[in-house]
Amino acid sequence: MPAKKSHTESFDEVFDAFAAIEGGNDDDLDAQAARPRRPRTRRGGPRTPLPLLPVIGICAGIGIAYVSQTAHLTQSTYEAASLATEQRQLQSQTQQLDAELARLRSSSRIDAAAQEYGLKPPARWAYVTAAPQPVNVPPVPAVADSNAAGSGDPMQRLVAALSGTFGPSEAEAAGR
Repeated sequence: MPAKKSHTESFDEVFDAFAAIEGGNDDDLDAQAARPRRPRTRRGGPRTPLPLLPVIGICAGIGIAYVSQTAHLTQSTYEAASLATEQRQLQSQTQQLDAELARLRSSSRIDAAAQEYGLKPPARWAYVTAAPQPVNVPPVPAVADSNAAGSGDPMQRLVAALSGTFGPSEAEAAGR
């Protein structure tokens, strides 16, 4: 059974065969195949893909930004959930405090507390009436315009009072 050749050996043989054809010096392919092959070694150090380095850097930057954004989103989600839980607890506490306040404000509790201190409800109710106090209205200031003040039209008196209060109108200022 013939030994299997590796892929690199078969490729080298094909390459050598094509090189012999291109050389054109020897027409005998068998003689060239019988010659010892020289090893094909690459000279120099490892080749770095310099054109790919910026692409790799951009991809790494995008990856880091994505991971950072995902971590921030996860942290914000946890914080929002904890705040929602705290809000529900505070709403429950508010309801409890409102119920307690309503119980403390109830008239039956106030009556019971008053009786504990020895107070008794009145036998009869008494009302006190207060004497009404007169309301003093300040007099209306005198109006500078005698024509509007002397007429009996209430609208003209109102306009005259307002113009005297807020200063002369533009027409009056231009006429003087």
